[in-house]
Amino acid sequence: MAPGLTYVVTGGCGFLGSRIVDMLVEREKNISEIRVVDTNLRSRPSTADRAGVEVSLIHGDVTDMAQMTEACAGADVVIHTASLIDVLGLVSDATLWHVNVKGTENLLRCCVNEDIPSFVYTSTIEVVGPNRRGDPLVDGDESTPYDSSCLALPYGRTKAAAEAMVLRWNGLKTNGGKTLHTCSLRPGGIYGDGEMPVLGFYKKRGVGIFTRPMKRICPPTVKVSRLYVGNVAWAHLLAAQTLVTSPETAGGEAFYISDDTPLKDDDTLYAELCAPIGIRYDDNLVLPLWLLYFIAHVLALVRFLVKPFYTFVPLLNSEILTIQNTTFYVNYNKATQLLGYKPLFKWAESKQRTSDWLVKWKAREFS
Repeated sequence: MAPGLTYVVTGGCGFLGSRIVDMLVEREKNISEIRVVDTNLRSRPSTADRAGVEVSLIHGDVTDMAQMTEACAGADVVIHTASLIDVLGLVSDATLWHVNVKGTENLLRCCVNEDIPSFVYTSTIEVVGPNRRGDPLVDGDESTPYDSSCLALPYGRTKAAAEAMVLRWNGLKTNGGKTLHTCSLRPGGIYGDGEMPVLGFYKKRGVGIFTRPMKRICPPTVKVSRLYVGNVAWAHLLAAQTLVTSPETAGGEAFYISDDTPLKDDDTLYAELCAPIGIRYDDNLVLPLWLLYFIAHVLALVRFLVKPFYTFVPLLNSEILTIQNTTFYVNYNKATQLLGYKPLFKWAESKQRTSDWLVKWKAREFS
């Protein structure tokens, strides 16, 4: 029997990457090796290695071309989830660009140099919006017009630049004579069982998050696309399979990924997910929205004035307010048609899995 494919998963120890690795082991049939590449190897994908599938951990930084060349040598598929996410301005624009754009370029060059024909990029809905004006997007698809020229966050701008590059490279010839096929997946905000980014914020707030309601900064009239991590991982497997078996179907395409998670504002959604551990949110905004924006602009001015002497990073900025208060949701019809994507996990199961994991997290972190 011919050997299976070799997959490289960057960011493979992260929240999404580790789930992709687990799902590859559990569900992908034509596979013999998974190379889990990450700068932080403290965590190990939870699934035990399946007979005949080798899972190896590789310390590697996507900005290091030599490390990526070594990690990718002889591979068949690259799934690139690694990126630097920043919504508070903790990281410079130059660093974001170096990791998110230059790092992606390094991996694309590895595909060409090492004769790798399939590249799946983890993008984000934020490559489209919301923009600084807070223009809404209602049930958008990949062809829905939207002004993305003034994205709210530098993170979104770097991901947009990286995605555009990924799609431009589709169809290039590799050094070994193969054709490189690329595609991009655009999930909204991701939740689920695992180290969700929001948990860092909760942990910093201490035990007080369980004893008094969290302050709401967006009204319940807002609707946004959020989805379960297992469904995002499943979409990556389908995208990779499609690039391998019928590359002309998905090559050069971007896909919105969503599921049946109820369309709600973030505060309402996370209050529902976190109810079993006692986290609640106020019913009303902590302050009128115009006043929150005013405070955010004042904080931005203070940050600018003290920048030569002190690094001040406020927890509130106008970009966060815009994203939190803009109705912005999409459908996944194109992914269904071209990738065969349908969510593996329904909302009830996604919610239960997330809540069960949060109970264990609370016991571990606040015991």
